[in-house]
Amino acid sequence: MLIPIRLNVKYDKNASFPAGGTFPDFMVSVLSEDDNIIRNINPARISMKMWKGQGSGNRIPTDDKDFYNGHFHIFDLDQDKVIPERVGTYSIQFTFAMDKTNMLSSDQIIVEVVPNDPVRLLPDSLPATPAVSNVRTVTSRTLVKDLCLHIMDEYNNHTGVDLIGRVIAKIKSPNEDDTEIPQFQGKISSIEFPFDRGSAEIVSNLVLAENSPGRDSTEYILVFEPDLPALKKPLEPYRLSFMFYNDFKKQQQMATLTRERDQLSQSIGVYRNWFDTTNQLVNEMRCQVKEAETREIHLRNELRKHQIELPQTNTLQYVDSLIKQKMLDQDGLMKQPRRTCTLPNYPKGNQDILGKIAHLAQIEDNEAAKVISWHLASDMDCVVTLTTEAARSIFDETQGRQQVLPLDSIYKKTLPDWNRPLPHLRNGKICFRPVGNPVFARDLLTFPDNVEHCQTVFGMLLGDTIIIDNLDAANHYRKEVVKITHCPTLLTREGDRIRSNGKFGGLQNKAPPMDKLRGMVFGAPVPKLYSAFTGQIDLLQQYRAAVVKLDDVNKDLDLHLRSLNTPEMLKKKQELAEQEKSLMLIEQKLGMTPSDKVSELLLQPAILDMPDTPIPPKRMRKETVKKLYR
Repeated sequence: MLIPIRLNVKYDKNASFPAGGTFPDFMVSVLSEDDNIIRNINPARISMKMWKGQGSGNRIPTDDKDFYNGHFHIFDLDQDKVIPERVGTYSIQFTFAMDKTNMLSSDQIIVEVVPNDPVRLLPDSLPATPAVSNVRTVTSRTLVKDLCLHIMDEYNNHTGVDLIGRVIAKIKSPNEDDTEIPQFQGKISSIEFPFDRGSAEIVSNLVLAENSPGRDSTEYILVFEPDLPALKKPLEPYRLSFMFYNDFKKQQQMATLTRERDQLSQSIGVYRNWFDTTNQLVNEMRCQVKEAETREIHLRNELRKHQIELPQTNTLQYVDSLIKQKMLDQDGLMKQPRRTCTLPNYPKGNQDILGKIAHLAQIEDNEAAKVISWHLASDMDCVVTLTTEAARSIFDETQGRQQVLPLDSIYKKTLPDWNRPLPHLRNGKICFRPVGNPVFARDLLTFPDNVEHCQTVFGMLLGDTIIIDNLDAANHYRKEVVKITHCPTLLTREGDRIRSNGKFGGLQNKAPPMDKLRGMVFGAPVPKLYSAFTGQIDLLQQYRAAVVKLDDVNKDLDLHLRSLNTPEMLKKKQELAEQEKSLMLIEQKLGMTPSDKVSELLLQPAILDMPDTPIPPKRMRKETVKKLYR
């Protein structure tokens, strides 16, 4: 049995990792001690883990989180994997569960998550809603001061540091028919600011003109439109609503209300985000329960295909006892006597050495193993290498006493096609009815490792040699085949050989008894029942893990649902309702339509962070924003 030694991970090392995008394909292989790929690995035993920052050596941090633990093929993950939404350095590591306690880990892969495409303009922090008038006092006419705008991607990472252009500030009315629009100082309708390295600093105050036009107690919008020629897709501008008054005293009174409005909007944003996160967590937990139920049902049905029925009660105890019994049966099977090759193999100190021919293949049928081993007796001790250099090294080390066969010296165009039909089958038709169960000798071989290389070796050594029951059947087969085509060498299960030239008989064409081959015989493969036990044990272990997972997610969901009806949660809901009512009353007094203030706050995760409260991904927060207007 091949022992897993290490994991090998291949991926496009030139690929970029944009925030919120999709990881490139990772091709994961489990390798044995001779660096051969182990192909009969259960994919569910491999997981991909990721954490922010760099780990120490190959050790995963104790607070790591399973970023992805899914089902994938040995050579490729079968699901898209989402790149984290925040830029920074991340570590990725693949692990293979050898058993319940032992894990095999790959080398850590360090990736740098970079910003995604530019999407919008946003300030460092959201300014308060201005309440201005057109009086002589400059402070009463000031819209914003010391404002710094940055280019952000969809996930609010700073980006566009290589972009140069300008930002144009304009004032617009929510009512398109409104022609009385306030103007900036100097009676101008727009102001430009330079844009460099992904940012624009509004260092000079934006001030309305004295006696500026504008309707009293009316809401207007200050719009910052980016003009960046290098960008093919325009960015979303930044919009800041403000209230305009012709009366200084009224403006002062309303300024107090706008501050209260901003405070309420921020508080409501935090509450809404908190409740939406809670609801999304519940939905996600329900999805996890559904997936766990589906997985448990699927595995239970798979076990039924193996004639394994499970009880409805005490399931885990039953599965544990069944796994233990199957393992005992498997061990007993392996301890049964089995034909082995006693010819010493050549040490595999070099990865270019495959080993002696006698050890490269296995044959299940005893009679076939005897006659094929005898037929290849002169080649059984030959060492196969991948390169002529490795073969020459062995030749020198043994002073020419060891046979060697380098694969890079084989002319492969003359090798037989392993899918070619037997000679009595031509163009899909049976030319005659053979007797004696003919089969290509190569089809009786199984290769534990290096299948492609072994097919090359035995394709050259055996060619189209055929195994058939006995000499009479062989003579009949040859007599009919030569009527239509060339007949290859025929070996009989009774030990006779008819050469490709038709010659048979004599001691040189009769295989001796098995014990006369002095151990130079192909070994028998692991019994098929062993593989059946392995599959059943693996399914039972998967089912056990699925049952435990289903129980865990059900408990987590139940616990979380109970927490939603605690006095503390009900109090939060009441506080939110009261604040929303107060906000509506204040906006009515201000004469403002319900603004995007809360939704803007939802785009600012730093403002919304509550202790021990997870912030949902940006794609979830988008849905949250939509809900606010339903």
